[in-house]
Amino acid sequence: MKLSRILVAGLFASTMSAPLVAQDLSQPENVGRPGRLDLLTLEQKVANGQSFHTHQSEPVEPFRILGNIYFVGASNIASYLITSPEGHFLLDTGVQGMTTSIKHNVEALGFKMGDIKIILSSHAHFDHIQGHAIMQRLTGAQVFALAADADALEAGRDLSPLGFEGWEPVKVDRRLQDGESIELGGVTLTPTWAPGHSPGCTTWSMDTQDSGETLRVVFFGCNGPNDGVQLINNPRFPTLVEDALFGFDNMAKLQADLYLTGHPQVPFEGIEHLMRVQVRPHPLLNQQPWAEFIAARKQDFEARVRAERDSLQQTTP
Repeated sequence: MKLSRILVAGLFASTMSAPLVAQDLSQPENVGRPGRLDLLTLEQKVANGQSFHTHQSEPVEPFRILGNIYFVGASNIASYLITSPEGHFLLDTGVQGMTTSIKHNVEALGFKMGDIKIILSSHAHFDHIQGHAIMQRLTGAQVFALAADADALEAGRDLSPLGFEGWEPVKVDRRLQDGESIELGGVTLTPTWAPGHSPGCTTWSMDTQDSGETLRVVFFGCNGPNDGVQLINNPRFPTLVEDALFGFDNMAKLQADLYLTGHPQVPFEGIEHLMRVQVRPHPLLNQQPWAEFIAARKQDFEARVRAERDSLQQTTP
């Protein structure tokens, strides 16, 4: 039986993500200063993220991606249902307003909300976990997360370098460590720790059966700190650069043949209809190889670090 590997990608922090663009960046107090998003007030940050609550979270019909993995998210915010004979995983719950559409999508596929047993997250940003608390109440599921993001989930606050919009606090039933696998109904998911985007940013991996093949599926959600976040000498995260580089190197150990994204409009463009009708070979098998993809993401991050260092040197008296 041929072994293939598929990667499911989450929020990209730069050109492959739904961008967060700081307002009034041309003002004199922002010129030459890194971490421009950090200079916004909370009210400005909330206003800056309104697209996640409007067109990016508009309902769409669900579909089977491959094997036992289903897309139950919104127009540009992903939520994944991973099924098993003994209950299901739900990876990411999106913004709070998506709860009704996710429920509709799960049930439209023929599954029951009460059969969701474990809720997971790619990382503790509002557009991925703001629905955790209400989804936990709807399903009675347990919430699992890497320990480094668990505090943020329970506090209801974005404790990442981005420091954006918060959410209703939710109890974390199990705090996981890097590489600590979880199992339900014969399905095993393994977290790979990739800090930077958030302290506990997580790349999940699993095996699934599809068209007679064993497929290695990896859910990627970690692309280093968001654009606009101070990298060098960050007062809240003094080792942010080193942490992010560790994350890229940790993810580089994984193998994959293709990947999706937690903000799917761009990668699904032109091929979503093929996935919905279950075309095989899978339409995403033609994507950039994982090793090249993660190397390019790391190179982009290193270029940001160099640019910020140059900017600091130019503005230092």
